[in-house]
Amino acid sequence: MNYIANQEDIEFGKQNEIYIKEMLEDMYADTEFHVEFHSWQYSSFDFKILDKNNKIVHEYELKSRRIKSDQYPTLMFGETKLNYAKSQYKKRGGRFTFLWYCVKDNKILEWEWNPDIKDYENGYGQNKIRHEKIKKCIHVSTDLMTYITYE
Repeated sequence: MNYIANQEDIEFGKQNEIYIKEMLEDMYADTEFHVEFHSWQYSSFDFKILDKNNKIVHEYELKSRRIKSDQYPTLMFGETKLNYAKSQYKKRGGRFTFLWYCVKDNKILEWEWNPDIKDYENGYGQNKIRHEKIKKCIHVSTDLMTYITYE
């Protein structure tokens, strides 16, 4: 693995996490909910929304991409993230949303996993920047995603 490319990739993700954290804090301002940010590199989901009793009610996973939002018909994430959502949903319920921040056109797309509908495809993918091996991924059609406006 190229150490410099990996460090640049990590920094790229961290910068975008700060931006999305601000967006989520603005979304949940003036509500009974608050945002908890998981700043370690390999957290299950990046952001947790907690109610006034500190119960997790919603989790967000951010995927930062160096592409345009309409560059591909699907966007993907590692299958382990969906497995986590499924196991946590069985334990405590809640909502699980995936966000893609596409920096080439500065757009944010969201897709909320629905445990009652399989509206995604199982497949494979690879992070070529990190020279990772091909792994199991979830592919979600961009037609199923919502654009979020935040400035």
